[in-house]
Amino acid sequence: MTAQRYVHDILQPHVMPLIQRLSEAIFQRDNDRSYTARVSQDYLSTVTTLPWPTRSPDLSPIEHIWNNLGR
Repeated sequence: MTAQRYVHDILQPHVMPLIQRLSEAIFQRDNDRSYTARVSQDYLSTVTTLPWPTRSPDLSPIEHIWNNLGR
């Protein structure tokens, strides 16, 4: 997904209306390229975001299982 499409198809119609209704909302996203592109960051400049590392195992619970199997 391109950053432009991310903004147009996800942020504008879904995320921003919800964020605007929730006064103290914090938007969480990982560091996927389409999320960190300038166009995405500019669009979210008024939103409080929670930084998150790329490919964080906390975002993918199956990673915990693979880690335990590896041990």
